Amino acid sequence: MMINFKQGLLRALVSTALFIIGVSFVPYLWCSRGAGAWYRGDVAVQRELARGVECWVSQGLTRDSFHTGSSHFDGEWLFGTYLMAGLGFVQTAKEHPEFREHDAKLAKVCIERILSTDVRAFDKEMWSNDPIESLSTDSDHAAFLGYFNLLLGLYRELEPQSGTITLNGSSLAELNDHITDALIRRIERSPISLLESYPNEVYPVDNCAVIASIGVNSRVTGVDRRAFLDRFYEVLKSKYIDHRSGLLIQAALARSGECADAPRGSGTSLGIYFLSFSNMELSAELYRAVRRELVGTVFGFGGIKEYPRDLPNEGGDIDSGPVVFGYGLSPTGFLIGGCRIHHDKELFKRLYATAYAMGAPYRHDGRLNFVTGASLGDAILFAMLTAGGAPDGPVSIGRDGSPSRPSSLSNAEGRTPRRCVPTIGGGQLCRQISTKNLLAGSDTKGKEAGQ
Repeated sequence: MMINFKQGLLRALVSTALFIIGVSFVPYLWCSRGAGAWYRGDVAVQRELARGVECWVSQGLTRDSFHTGSSHFDGEWLFGTYLMAGLGFVQTAKEHPEFREHDAKLAKVCIERILSTDVRAFDKEMWSNDPIESLSTDSDHAAFLGYFNLLLGLYRELEPQSGTITLNGSSLAELNDHITDALIRRIERSPISLLESYPNEVYPVDNCAVIASIGVNSRVTGVDRRAFLDRFYEVLKSKYIDHRSGLLIQAALARSGECADAPRGSGTSLGIYFLSFSNMELSAELYRAVRRELVGTVFGFGGIKEYPRDLPNEGGDIDSGPVVFGYGLSPTGFLIGGCRIHHDKELFKRLYATAYAMGAPYRHDGRLNFVTGASLGDAILFAMLTAGGAPDGPVSIGRDGSPSRPSSLSNAEGRTPRRCVPTIGGGQLCRQISTKNLLAGSDTKGKEAGQ
């Protein structure tokens, strides 16, 4: 009797253990099964998502297509959709020459839409002048011009004949040169060597796009700007990368350049992508920092935390997206691109599984869309999943973030949410920025408020 009882108990324990293991890891195995094809740049999987994004691009999206609760953020998301879609099409055109002509045309469509007055409107409303029409002024427009100029330069690199393609009276090549010259002039006169995305709002990640666009333009035109670029990178490393965590500072004060927000995963992960176009070494340094400070797994699924381990988790905002148990939606999605750029197959697979599970992929009529992300989510994943081209071969990267071959603020004192967006359930997403920065904007004498 006792023997039978022990045998039954043992069978029950084994069955329970197997059930727990199955429940824990079978979902991950299912969601990660397609990661290898994406990592290799398999043309079939890329075309499915390319067709899904093409469908969005051809619809003629407007601000009314988005529902963030803020007209400004609706405009940002509209711009971001065309921007990321354009970057994705440039990348697939380079990786798969057989689709070069088709995807280059779609990238041009994205450029044309970004140049339309309705897509530029959100930035014009913030600055009270148009980002393209005000290139001769001192209005920085860092986010719009930096992001757009990067796409423009990469398209020009893909299509050398862009010098003959005219929009509104000037060629795309001339526009790329004019924007680049304006950005350089504005950086050189900036007291902090960074540009403002909006008046009195400075985000280092946006400036990573700015400097990447200048680097790409230099590569395309053959203009030697190495001294200028090196000075910028040194300032970025010395002032805007947290020396303790190695992560990119999220925001800086417009007048002094002092930190206005913590080092965070969303800005750093996106900065890794941008910097890969102009400074692969610095991109790799940031990637190793994220690998060391922010990576975690839950039942096999990978995630990227928004804040480093020595800082409290302050929840999500419009930049990070929802934050669950410290893991941010945006940094997790953005680092998929970093994994492919820096040949980290292991982490790519884990992050892809999370994107698959959270994105709810839907295949129909030869297209792939991620239901929960809608147009912007599809465009971001398209750009990140196709980033870097097909890896030459995986580089072994340890859990401390060290590859086998090359490839802050301690508290939130003085910070307050800015421009909040309501979310489901009555919560809010806000872009956080220092109270000091807002006060500094009203200081006509240029003295930092509160100092």
